[in-house]
Amino acid sequence: MSLQFNYTTSQRRASTTIVGSIGRSGLYVPQDFINYDKKKIGSVLDSMEHDLDPEDEHEDEDQDQDHFNSIDSQPTLIRNHSLNSINSNTNNNSNNTLTRPSRHKKSRRESEILLNDEINLLKANGIQISKNISNSSSSQQNINNIDNNNSLNYNSIAIVDDNDNDDDNYIIESWDDAVKNGKIKTTTNLELKTLIKSSIPLIITFILQNSLSVCSIFAVGHISSEALAGITLGAMTSNITAMATIAGLASSLDTFLPQAYGAKKFHLVGLIFQRCTVLIFTIMIVVCSSWWIWSETLLTNFLPDKKSAIYASQYLKVTSFGIPGYILFETGKRFLQSQGIFDASTYVLFICAPLNAILNYLLVWYFNFGYIGAPIAVSINYTLMAFGLFLFTINTKNEINPLKCWTKLNLNKIFKNWSELIKLSIPNLIMIVSEFLSFEILTLLASYLGTIPLASQSIIATTASLAYQIPYGVSIASSTRVANFLGAQLPKSAFVTCKATYIFTILISIINFSLIYFGKSIIANWFSNDLNVVKLSEKVFPLIAFMQIFDALNTTSAGCLRGQGLQRIGGYVNIFSYYIVGLPLGAYLGFNFPNKENPSGLLGLWSGSIVALIIIGSVQTYFSLHADFDKLVNDAVNRSNSD
Repeated sequence: MSLQFNYTTSQRRASTTIVGSIGRSGLYVPQDFINYDKKKIGSVLDSMEHDLDPEDEHEDEDQDQDHFNSIDSQPTLIRNHSLNSINSNTNNNSNNTLTRPSRHKKSRRESEILLNDEINLLKANGIQISKNISNSSSSQQNINNIDNNNSLNYNSIAIVDDNDNDDDNYIIESWDDAVKNGKIKTTTNLELKTLIKSSIPLIITFILQNSLSVCSIFAVGHISSEALAGITLGAMTSNITAMATIAGLASSLDTFLPQAYGAKKFHLVGLIFQRCTVLIFTIMIVVCSSWWIWSETLLTNFLPDKKSAIYASQYLKVTSFGIPGYILFETGKRFLQSQGIFDASTYVLFICAPLNAILNYLLVWYFNFGYIGAPIAVSINYTLMAFGLFLFTINTKNEINPLKCWTKLNLNKIFKNWSELIKLSIPNLIMIVSEFLSFEILTLLASYLGTIPLASQSIIATTASLAYQIPYGVSIASSTRVANFLGAQLPKSAFVTCKATYIFTILISIINFSLIYFGKSIIANWFSNDLNVVKLSEKVFPLIAFMQIFDALNTTSAGCLRGQGLQRIGGYVNIFSYYIVGLPLGAYLGFNFPNKENPSGLLGLWSGSIVALIIIGSVQTYFSLHADFDKLVNDAVNRSNSD
């Protein structure tokens, strides 16, 4: 078995993030826990393939041959490694950290990332990358890169085209030899530097994504406490009734599409994408119609503050116009991810996130639309995100050419075989809802404490969510790094990475604690000019600052467990801690122990969540550091051999 690094899951994980309450991302995705029978999925795909036109099947065969021809024209380093496993049809699940996809299924960019990681570790261990050039017809550039000891100069290593098929795969061979001889070791300092470098772009991406919800809250916060409470309740209701459903149904594509693409059934990828998109549209027509018909009646009867409930209903009605765009964005990015294109949604966010902020300001304040301007901005932004993804797809110069998977629209075929998509989606939907519903329930409970506490809850949850994006980026970077070391059979290095992750977590916790604790007045006044809301937020913020220690620990320890393949531990402890301990305790303290220091009950409500986070962070950290890393290596090898 190869001892190479094989996981470039940072971009994959970032692009498939499931966002719940106030932009808080889920630590886990369904594919972390749900293992689908590949043979069964394959048989379903075979049955779906009968729905393709014969000309589409012939075109797939031609494109498959073009794929083989393109391998021959790739750089030697990638080509030699690719041809060893070109007939493999494993399921390259883009969400599961410990799936070992062959490098031929990765883009050239991904392969270069992996090779560069190996080069950096070889350099750190003082190992020369040797190459015998006596019979090689390498270019003059390669010759210049080799010193008198017949070794490559690290500072000038590059992956270059080489038509000589006998050219040694020098980086891969040097790496494999170093691993086999126990020469590859890492240090805490090196892993800290690597984690910082890998985390920064992820953190930026998540903050941009988080800003989509923050801007609306920021824009309406200065209108009134009722408006601030209303947009929070509207977002909560939208998340529960629509966003979770869309994410759950779309996540079935994470299983079907990569396997169809891996089997070179390109047009089937397009057909399944169309079917899933139309299925979600059909369900969302029912959901959005119910928003228009019943939302105001239900919310005003169910929620204690009538004015906030009316605001929430207005939010739902207006954002319903943006739901089609959100559906197309979610299914469209999975269409691209199945083909190995993971940065499209990030490019779209870099454009749409600033536009969203501008739209919120213009519509709410400049054009004096008031509260209703915020959901209008959300609706427009969802549409722009879908349009941006469409423009990327048709104009990208990516070597993969995603349009090869498109197939012409046929209504008779689109409305067939929905049952398989629904069956696959139900467990995904349950898992997604259970992942972020606890924070939606926290918002619902806050609504029964009063309008002022609910408005403060919006500010507090938004601030906590923004702080959460930093450890969340580290979590994904750590997961990939740990998985790579275990896959390369380097258990000690994986353990060092875990230790470095927790050191980094302490630093992050101190920063987040300081910003929230010492900046509580500034932050509260940013979001609202209601003195009662500001004062209550200032009282709760010290508790939220303390929470950052365990929230960061919870997040990064989950990343370590994912990289180790022990994510089930995190899943079980999360469900137990939130639903059995945290929420009941928070509700009990919030409604039964208000006093002079805690007149609203909001401190008690958040205390329950903090207790849950303490349990989760402690348990996950213990298991990730006390795991048998040698056994984890064997488990990773067994998973690789079974693929």
